[in-house]
Amino acid sequence: MNTVTAYRPPFWEALIQYATPPVILVLGVVGFFALASLRKPPVREEQPATLPVVETAIARRHEGGLEISGDGVVVPYREIQVAAEVDGRVVRKTPQCEAGTYVKKGTLLLSIEKRDFEIEVERLREQVEQAESSLKELDVEIENTRRLIELSQSELQIAERDYQRAESLFAKNAMTQADLDNAKRNYISAQSALMNLENQLRLKQATKERITSARDQATVLLHKAELDLARTDIVAPADGVVVNDLVEADSYVRKGTAVLVFEDTSKAQVKTNLRVDQLAWLWAALRHSGNQREIPSQTTAYDVPRVPATVVYESQGVQYAWTGTLDGYEGLGMNEETRMVPCRVLVDVPTAVRVLSAAPSGDAPEKAMSDRAPPALMRGMYVSVRIQVVPNYPVIRLPARSIEPGSKVARVRDGRLRLVPVEVVQSRDDDAMVLASERDLRVGDHVAVSPTPFLENTPIARMGEGIPVQEQLIP
Repeated sequence: MNTVTAYRPPFWEALIQYATPPVILVLGVVGFFALASLRKPPVREEQPATLPVVETAIARRHEGGLEISGDGVVVPYREIQVAAEVDGRVVRKTPQCEAGTYVKKGTLLLSIEKRDFEIEVERLREQVEQAESSLKELDVEIENTRRLIELSQSELQIAERDYQRAESLFAKNAMTQADLDNAKRNYISAQSALMNLENQLRLKQATKERITSARDQATVLLHKAELDLARTDIVAPADGVVVNDLVEADSYVRKGTAVLVFEDTSKAQVKTNLRVDQLAWLWAALRHSGNQREIPSQTTAYDVPRVPATVVYESQGVQYAWTGTLDGYEGLGMNEETRMVPCRVLVDVPTAVRVLSAAPSGDAPEKAMSDRAPPALMRGMYVSVRIQVVPNYPVIRLPARSIEPGSKVARVRDGRLRLVPVEVVQSRDDDAMVLASERDLRVGDHVAVSPTPFLENTPIARMGEGIPVQEQLIP
């Protein structure tokens, strides 16, 4: 049987095998620290502190008024339903009575049969003339009666003296009783004659009053008949357009029957809606008007100041304008659906149109734009309304790009930037008109117009004196 004997290396080989890894590890650590001790630390260079640069513009005082704008629609100044004022047959309908025809005030449109009214006028004129003749006769009779009364009064005086003389003679027994009775009879007869004449005078005067009253009554009826005769001609009540004709010739109409619908174009009216914040400027103007009226008074609480307004209509890139006046509220109160206040603008001369401006792409000559202008404001036009209001306190004008979200402005004062609140009242082109307290912003301050996003993330921007910045003023 064979036996196998295991191999055992010598001692020195075993020592090398187990001692070599630790030695290598120690040598590596020592070499690392040796090399690390030889490395020099890098020199730190201090960077100069730089301030952020912002572009700024100057806050200026806004000169002139503010403009309140809104949309509107043109409506008739007056739409009149013209009715027949007398009964009769329509004997004439003029060409001007056709719908859509423009007519001047007083133009004849319709005629109603006149003969019955002419006869009534003639009858009443004769009646008035007869009354006048009767009054003239009475005047002559009254004058004659007055003269007879004067003669009768003289006769009475003579009869009275004769009677007094007869009494005196009778008392002296120089006259008989028969002669005295005869003198007394003459005296009584003279009194009776005077009384009869006075009664006749009063009767004639009463008759004159009755005839005068009848004449006056006939005169009134004559005026009424003449008025009815004049009303047989239906004329245009103003300069305007016949919107709708409702009757034809030979039609019989009753008093009060509508014969046509007429639109008064002597003026034009625009209905518009204003927000409450826009009306606030008008209320402020009302409180500071020249007569110092106060809103709480019942006589002025529902007034609006008659401020100038411009009505603008745009067609093919060209804006045409009319001059108007804010005339008042359309009704009273706020519209429940839009939460806006209806107002009206009155244009006194609807034909006075002017070219306001043209779009940048419009290259037509100015004369061509004027020739193509609407002849007048017409019902149904959609227009814009611009109302001028002059504020009674200072308004600051800023570049529009200086307004930060939340109606704030980055103000630069003494080299420090700070966000301050403002109230933007109007934006026009590249400018914004704002209101602000004197502490936050005043005329002459500089405001940032470049983007400043770091303000939102820097707490110091909202306290103290703000962030130090360098500014670059834009003229």
